Amino acid sequence: MFEYALRSLQRRWQKQILLMLIYALVVSFYASVIFFTTALREETTQVLRHVPELWVQRIAGGRLTPAPIQWADSLKRWRGVKQVIPRIWGYYFDSPTGAVCTLMGSDSLLAGLDMVKTTQKGKLKDNEALIGTGLLALRGLQLGEELTIYAPDNTLKSYTIAGVFTSESDLLTKDLVILSPHSARAMLSLSHMEVTDFAISVYNPLEVNNIGKKIDQQLPQVRVVTGEQLRATYQALFSWRGGIMVYGSLMAFFAFLILAWERASGLSEQEHKELAILKAVGWQISDVLRVKLYEGMVISITATLLGVLVAYLHVFVWNGFVFRPFLIGWSVVYPQFRLLPTVHVSDWLTVMALSVVPYLTATLIPAWRGAITDPAEVMRK
Repeated sequence: MFEYALRSLQRRWQKQILLMLIYALVVSFYASVIFFTTALREETTQVLRHVPELWVQRIAGGRLTPAPIQWADSLKRWRGVKQVIPRIWGYYFDSPTGAVCTLMGSDSLLAGLDMVKTTQKGKLKDNEALIGTGLLALRGLQLGEELTIYAPDNTLKSYTIAGVFTSESDLLTKDLVILSPHSARAMLSLSHMEVTDFAISVYNPLEVNNIGKKIDQQLPQVRVVTGEQLRATYQALFSWRGGIMVYGSLMAFFAFLILAWERASGLSEQEHKELAILKAVGWQISDVLRVKLYEGMVISITATLLGVLVAYLHVFVWNGFVFRPFLIGWSVVYPQFRLLPTVHVSDWLTVMALSVVPYLTATLIPAWRGAITDPAEVMRK
């Protein structure tokens, strides 16, 4: 019966090939979304492993405002707090290129030395900068040259490029500019007694939420954020964006199933005649359905595997160029990185369940309606 099903498909091979190509195209679309979203979540999870366990920000009018550096002393006295690190950071709009860069204050060139090309070692001077590859490329600069940017008072400041992040760290550092604490405060309009926020590490990771709640309740006008909350936010963001794309592709797939249903329900005269002859020579309805099941399985599984292969190449070889900007975001300084192949068993099962099962249903029900027709009536027509 399986051989008969294959020969039946061969007799109409032009239609079957066209059907499988359209089928595979639809499958490849939503399989790409599933694979891309899963790989992006895994990549984000790996990156966010290094974020602080807890950080405290000062809020005024619902917006982040500078916090006095003296808060560090009071935060250190909380039970369970291991270390409090004042942080200086913000955003800088580079008007010549239209790029928005992340600006941080640090006095060390040794942090992340394995991903930095430097002209020296030690501390950053007030007239030196460490920048990512994005701004470096936009400005056409090289290591050792001068980076000129506008200060808040609309004066030009020049910084010698003492270090450049390597391309391997673009996901984290493509738009990053690091200055000395004094220079960073000047660029962000902070006084020498102000910082942006505080990163906190604790002795017991299980107590992060409890310590965060206590700080939030005791200190007014603060926002306490945990690393777990940040990871959950990114997971929800990628799931939401991926969900929109999946729903859109499912609508296209259901439209394809409707066409398949219409094609199968409107059996041609030759197909009606074939079913009538089979029943006349002794085939049962179950035999006819089995053959149609084999035909549907050959078409659906072949198209699904072809679609999954195209999706895999699209995401992990061609870097998901079709909808990458929608799922990740867009920026003038856009990080270029390659996702590592990450496909879970649940992803495979989801793709198979959404492609094979509906198509078999759309094929078997019309075939059953054709199989229960009286052969004599078909032959008379």
